[in-house]
Amino acid sequence: MFSRAEERRELSRLIEQGRSVLLLGPRRVGKTWLRAQVAADLRGKGWTTVLCDVEGMSEEVQFLRHLCQTIEKGDGVRGKLEGRIRQWLNQLFSKDKDVGWQQALLQIDWVSFLQTLVEGMDQRGHKTLILVDELSLFIAARASGTQDGAKGFLYQMRALDAQHKNVRWLFSGSIGLDIIARSQGIDGALVELHRFMLQPFDRLAARAFLDHLSNNGEVPRPFSLDAAAFKHLIAELGWLSPYDLENLAREVRPGGRPGGTGHPLASIRDIDTAFMALLSPERRYCFATWEEYLKKNFNSEDKAALHAILDACARKAEGERFDTLLAVLSRPPHGLTLRRVRDLLTTLEPAGFLSESGEGDERNYRFRSGLLRRYWLHRDGE
Repeated sequence: MFSRAEERRELSRLIEQGRSVLLLGPRRVGKTWLRAQVAADLRGKGWTTVLCDVEGMSEEVQFLRHLCQTIEKGDGVRGKLEGRIRQWLNQLFSKDKDVGWQQALLQIDWVSFLQTLVEGMDQRGHKTLILVDELSLFIAARASGTQDGAKGFLYQMRALDAQHKNVRWLFSGSIGLDIIARSQGIDGALVELHRFMLQPFDRLAARAFLDHLSNNGEVPRPFSLDAAAFKHLIAELGWLSPYDLENLAREVRPGGRPGGTGHPLASIRDIDTAFMALLSPERRYCFATWEEYLKKNFNSEDKAALHAILDACARKAEGERFDTLLAVLSRPPHGLTLRRVRDLLTTLEPAGFLSESGEGDERNYRFRSGLLRRYWLHRDGE
């Protein structure tokens, strides 16, 4: 139930049919894990797979140097492309044959090189999947310098995808590339990508995952849950991400008698104690990526406004109405317009912080994760 078998099959099917994919989903639902599993599944079918992480990069030459090195070291590729790359560099730029391709890469035209590299992989006649993580952060960094730079790069990637069918792409990241492209008015560059949305676990998958952790010794104190304790855990957690479930399970100290699985039963009180342990200062690292997301991707003014939104929504389990949030953010020190408040809320929703319900003036925003809400309140009170 928790192995994402259906999602893995569907993603593999799309790629084998010649589609490139934009893997979307809020934070901490398992996109990185799923991406690695799909790569393994396709390697088992004879594909070459190349995993490339471009977080922290803002220049094309950085991206291409990393991509080229990753391809050269990739499964089924090592030793097969270096000679070709050297030949392509010589043809393109008439460089000395003794110059290494990595050194030459620093001086070449990135558009021509990317075209040549992918064309060469395509002409091998061998199916290749290039998985690029955090491309959205790279595009956001490019857009912060010049919108034309981000637009040109995305449209170049679109052209490569259309022209070289033996090379497929899977893009993923901690913030949706579609959100970044839409905010920059360049989402037309993504129209050929198949959007695949990954959701958190449902109740059945969450239960199976917790049982798996205990039955396979992946938590320090294996436990069982009766129906009441499991219902309480689900209600308090709310957001059934694999990451949160596993972190919580590691803190459970069951005090009951053995249940049907042979493990001690964890009571509702044991679940509440686990929540408190996870929110202790020494466990703050479990929430670090949420703070880092705001710190890395927004300027100081936007970050302050996002903190104000999250502070307001955290005060009540049911969240806060849009009109209340607008009233708070339209006043000093923020002074935001209606449009800007909507844009910020639109950013927080796909990133996994908030969920939206209702329509018009009745719209309401609440924390997706009860655990993250508890953390945010605790953090705010320090």
